[in-house]
Amino acid sequence: MIEDPHSSLLEDCLKGKTKALEGLIQFFQPKIFSLALKFLWNPEDAEDATQEILVKVITNLGGFRRESKLSTWIYKIASNHLINVKKSKIEMKQIHFRSIREELHKTQSPYPIQASIDTQTLTEEESTSKVSHMVLHVQVACTYAMLQGLTRKYRMAYILGDVFSISSEEGGMVMGVRPDSFRQLLSRARNQMEVFLGRECNLTNKNNPCQCKNRIRYATKVGRIKSYLNLSEQMKKDGRWNEIKPLLPETIKIRKAAEIFRNQPTFLPKKNQLERIRTLLDNSFPFSAR
Repeated sequence: MIEDPHSSLLEDCLKGKTKALEGLIQFFQPKIFSLALKFLWNPEDAEDATQEILVKVITNLGGFRRESKLSTWIYKIASNHLINVKKSKIEMKQIHFRSIREELHKTQSPYPIQASIDTQTLTEEESTSKVSHMVLHVQVACTYAMLQGLTRKYRMAYILGDVFSISSEEGGMVMGVRPDSFRQLLSRARNQMEVFLGRECNLTNKNNPCQCKNRIRYATKVGRIKSYLNLSEQMKKDGRWNEIKPLLPETIKIRKAAEIFRNQPTFLPKKNQLERIRTLLDNSFPFSAR
């Protein structure tokens, strides 16, 4: 029998205990949102997908046959949902690495700290902090957009294997393929990301052309980071934001692509979706049971 740290939680959920169901949602919501955000790029789309996935999880708990850990089964539901969800606007544009490269090269614009200083309200130190905050969000929005250059199966394999560090056995279970097939998907996806970031991104190699700071003007103008900024501002209001410094180019070490994705802030949904899910499932699941 598979050892599962969530077995007792599962048992209580199947009995319809409110606290257990709430606990399951609270525990897995940020993990599902993190996966959805990296996969879909757009925070609003990720929030919608997270809610839909959690509803599927709750309504299908009775059919969980315990052939894997509960977390693996939930990731499988999330993976299937995301791979088959309707294409977002950015995906409809058929994003590929060539078009991403062209945009990166065309949108480099020096962004001196002085340009952000409001002499009436900001000190130079405050302005430096503001620029650093903007750089962080450019890094996130830009690198997540790069993931759109991978086909959906490769993207999922890359996020699971290289970003979430899931084993090939579990990754295979999540994606419904053999472990060796998962390793093959991951290897191909990893190679594409390593080649692209290795040639373009200043974070992987300080000699590369694209610099996050030089994309602040463009990203702000076209609204690329607006949703991410709104998300972090809401997290700050709720006390959920953990300050993290943006990655900076290093003089000696050349980073692997996966390091860039792992060293980024953990974004959480704007709102806890528990009440919304409770409303949606009010007539189909015993949330009132104790």
